[in-house]
Amino acid sequence: MSSTSKKSERNRGFSRITGLSALKSRLAGLILTEDNSCILLTGPSGSGKKKIANLIAQALLCHAPTAEGACENCTSCHYFDQGNHLDFSILAAESGKKTIPTASVRSELSDLVRYPRLGKRRVILIDADELNEQGQNVLLKTLEEPLPHVRLILTSSDQSRLLPTVISRVISLKVDRRKEDEIRQIIREELVDQERSEGDLLTDDDIRFFAKFASGLPGLALELAGGDWFRQLRSDTTAIYLSLDQASELDLFTDCSAFFLEHKEQIDIIFAVLQSLIRDELCLLWRTEAEIINSDLLPQLKTVIERKQQNLARCAEQAAKDQGLVRWKEEEDSEWSRAERELQDRLATAAGLVEESREALARNVNFELTITRLLLHLKFLAAGDEIIESRKND
Repeated sequence: MSSTSKKSERNRGFSRITGLSALKSRLAGLILTEDNSCILLTGPSGSGKKKIANLIAQALLCHAPTAEGACENCTSCHYFDQGNHLDFSILAAESGKKTIPTASVRSELSDLVRYPRLGKRRVILIDADELNEQGQNVLLKTLEEPLPHVRLILTSSDQSRLLPTVISRVISLKVDRRKEDEIRQIIREELVDQERSEGDLLTDDDIRFFAKFASGLPGLALELAGGDWFRQLRSDTTAIYLSLDQASELDLFTDCSAFFLEHKEQIDIIFAVLQSLIRDELCLLWRTEAEIINSDLLPQLKTVIERKQQNLARCAEQAAKDQGLVRWKEEEDSEWSRAERELQDRLATAAGLVEESREALARNVNFELTITRLLLHLKFLAAGDEIIESRKND
């Protein structure tokens, strides 16, 4: 299978990159120049960096490149599409590993002194996110003394993890998030009319959902739309979140925590589902239903929003009674009720807690403790209770 995805006679080279017109303009100049500076592509995971890096590599190796990229007809392009080009290599961590061994970096880069066998260049694609500091220092030596027949292409989801000395010696290109209509186009081009594992086809509603949910990341949209596993994961995550205000703390420590632990490898997707649900609740409060991502869950979301407002009103009433106070009836024509205003604040807090949990796991904080804390906080926020930090002051 082609390393640069499906092609058509009308869609070649950089024209296969949907959107990103500014980036494509930069690439046109880089391909036709004799400058052998290293190219660094930066962007979020799922933004399409790997696909673009492969298109750049193919164009650099092509025997007849144009400003539009590789010709895709020459011998070099043929070998590249077959995945066995003698002058192209990829340096990445082994399956199950997060870091490329320094010895592998040194060996691969030392081998670049050999001259190309099919054309005038050798190209190596390196996942810079998988280089530790020692590996980057080995790479730095190659960047400081570039070989005339070698072009390096780096990809990184977090440029801040790279050494300043590395960044100063590369041409940095940003791969931005795409527009929603561009994501829809990409899904149609790549997946429409392809049967899923159970024989279902992508509908227009499916495409709309995945385009919204992916938040501008085509790689994520294609991954989620390409199989049915995500549907079940989303359904289970939704069931847990929408029932948190009614769940007991025992449920959180057992069934809910077990679900998260079982799907530990997919935790980023679970966090994304949670954030989309919280965002949709806010859209309902703001009366902007057209912006809702999970439109198929609209009835359930409305029911939960109403229940959460009732929880807040009941808690406020009880608090007033406990303090011996009388609460005045709110004006009926008020645009926002007190419960709606408080619920908005609580949903914003909930969204922040999900992001905090994501960042904590990225720092290797204990998984079970992080998830348990998150579930407890989300439950208290949904039920109208005070969160844990507030209780500490009592």
